[in-house]
Amino acid sequence: MLISKYLDNIKSGKPINFDSFCKELHQQGYDDRAILSIFSTQKISKKKYQVDILDENGFARLQKSFPVFTINSRVSATLSGNSHKHPVSQAMVIIWANQHNHPIVVLNNAIKICTPVTLGQRLLIIENQENFVQKDQTLAFLKHQFPNFNDEMLDIAHASGNAITNGLNQMFFNHYQQIDCLLDLDIGGLTIFANLCQLTNHSRLNFLLPPCVADLMKQSRIDLQDKHLKELRKFKEAYPLLHPAIELIVRHKKMLEQEMYLQD
Repeated sequence: MLISKYLDNIKSGKPINFDSFCKELHQQGYDDRAILSIFSTQKISKKKYQVDILDENGFARLQKSFPVFTINSRVSATLSGNSHKHPVSQAMVIIWANQHNHPIVVLNNAIKICTPVTLGQRLLIIENQENFVQKDQTLAFLKHQFPNFNDEMLDIAHASGNAITNGLNQMFFNHYQQIDCLLDLDIGGLTIFANLCQLTNHSRLNFLLPPCVADLMKQSRIDLQDKHLKELRKFKEAYPLLHPAIELIVRHKKMLEQEMYLQD
């Protein structure tokens, strides 16, 4: 809840969760001594307190510091003390654009793509940062594993965790004729792909599974745990394109980070 809303409830005589209110004020630099010099409390239930104002001037200063804002952007949310309650206005995607020797940033919102370069026709999404920055070695690996793979008109995007699945990137994805995903064979990688499926519904969205993965799985030190099985079942039921990857994980009882693709 916004601090301003707590203050309105206090002024109106409505009970509040005083512990949560204090937690919000702590994050803004107020300590318990300062808070309790302004308010007195009487507990009326497990979480609710009746709060009275002891210091009207101190209360007025809080109202001035945390006014009521109409939250229609992340900026106004920040001013209200709750920036994380409102999404950012643009999403960033870092890409190696085709025929460029340095990564660039593409900014996307719901209605347009802002890019300093002409985008290619195909997109390769790489989850791991090391694989992304060592793009030449990664591309060589893919060309060796997939005879038909090439880098003509290919842009390479860094997944940045799951950030690339931001809904503001939908138009960016729709620009491409084909999207290939080189992701970790773990819950995180499967989650990214599942989110991309939901966001794009792209007809040529692929989870790349290099032929050497079965051998690399034997070298992996990341064991499949029982807690992962429920998630794997959900992915298998909902996303047929993930079946081969999930079957490998279950068969070997291992998961794999794609940094192993960079081995000599």
